[in-house]
Amino acid sequence: MELTPCPECHAPAEIVGREVWSSTDGPVEHARVRCVRRHFFCLPTERLRRQGVTRVAAGAPEVDGDREVA
Repeated sequence: MELTPCPECHAPAEIVGREVWSSTDGPVEHARVRCVRRHFFCLPTERLRRQGVTRVAAGAPEVDGDREVA
């Protein structure tokens, strides 16, 4: 699991997918990001690198807002 700050509210957000899109300047990698506050974005991974990405080990507790989800 990869986490990054939400581009809108800065709450924890999960990178739920990655894909490469064609462009006139060549291929551009994009990431689908879902925030704990239910914001959803598809943005170039270059923007994520500026914000920072954290990898979380499998089996780590899931978080919904300010509480853990069992």
